[in-house]
Amino acid sequence: MDFDTIIIYTLTYIGFFAFSFYFLTIKAAKKENIPLEAEDKTVTIIIPAYNEEKTIAKTIESALSSKYPKDKLEIIVVSDGSTDKTYEIAKKYEASKKFKVKVYQKKNGGKASALNFGIAKAKGEIIFTMDADSFIKPETVRRMVARFYKKEVMSVTPSMGVYKPKKIIERIQQIEYYIGVFLRKSFAELNALYVTPGAFSAYRKEFFDKYGGYDENNITEDLEIALRIQSKDYIIENAPEAVVYTVAPKTFRDLLIQRRRWYSGWIKNLWRYRELFSPKKGLLGIFVLPLAVISIPITMYLTSKIIIKSISNIEKEINLLNSINFEFQNTFEFSRYFIKTFLENLFYGVLSDPLVLIGIFFVVFLFVYLSFSKKKMRHKESLKIGVIFFLLFYSILFSIWWITSIIYVILNKKVIWRKNEKN
Repeated sequence: MDFDTIIIYTLTYIGFFAFSFYFLTIKAAKKENIPLEAEDKTVTIIIPAYNEEKTIAKTIESALSSKYPKDKLEIIVVSDGSTDKTYEIAKKYEASKKFKVKVYQKKNGGKASALNFGIAKAKGEIIFTMDADSFIKPETVRRMVARFYKKEVMSVTPSMGVYKPKKIIERIQQIEYYIGVFLRKSFAELNALYVTPGAFSAYRKEFFDKYGGYDENNITEDLEIALRIQSKDYIIENAPEAVVYTVAPKTFRDLLIQRRRWYSGWIKNLWRYRELFSPKKGLLGIFVLPLAVISIPITMYLTSKIIIKSISNIEKEINLLNSINFEFQNTFEFSRYFIKTFLENLFYGVLSDPLVLIGIFFVVFLFVYLSFSKKKMRHKESLKIGVIFFLLFYSILFSIWWITSIIYVILNKKVIWRKNEKN
């Protein structure tokens, strides 16, 4: 057995063990006497917005549609120096006495700055932070409030999906988000959640009062605050039945800019909170975080092996066909040869290839993840197209995002939020 095969099987074992561990963790979770929904706390939803005129109205209406007692719910919109009509659109909701909405305009300072501004104004015991292009279901707030079942729980995360995906790149993200539903729940059962999604997460206001607000110099403020919560030995919970949808990047460039920020911030924040890699932090420190780090080079390695091997096989086939003067222009002959070669490779080569066997295992894992998310989020849309493109392209995209992010961190290059945006 050569070195590459040993590495591949070793990595497969790690992946299979991790999946089994997370799966069994959810299955073995104790059924605590916690209600699915609750409305016993005052709530403030803070919506920071910079040039979000296309979605701000729908986001505010989504928050207002919450089935939560109106006398216990306030909504704060902070226009962070917007230069479009974001402030004017949001202000209309404040003018109406039907809604308990407050709208503020401030000088541009970034998302963390806008959130801190809102937190200072908030009166709720529980602070929800909501992106201006995210939409929640009516029961989401009640289901997340229910997870603050003891004082050590400082934050609660939801299940996230992509809002009305149409393009291929949106459907790929949709599958990625649904995988995250499974992983977020399993991490919560291990008290090892280390990200509170910026799209919609909930926090006890007392944490901000005691340990300060968001880090305004941090490019991934949602990751930093989650790691800070873990560093203080508090609990981050998950409410998988609480559903949030967010507008995903629609182009490769926008997605690359987003992931470059996410992954650069991930590297910097994990280094900043490197003390979390410790047995003192339980499974977060000895299993979840180390595995998250290891999975990056694993994915990049396997992806490069598959690409190199595929190119090599294609080159060999073309050279072979050229050597026998194969008639490529003959459609019937080409089709017959293609089918014959495909079947031979399937039964004699492919199924004996460790890379393919790994792929089969992970396809099975993928469908377990998706089955879990469909049940919890009660979504009925077909995922077939998304799954196909996810399997074909995600690992390649993942590698591109990470290579780009690592280069940016090494060269200490400035990471922007998105094109043509100040914050």
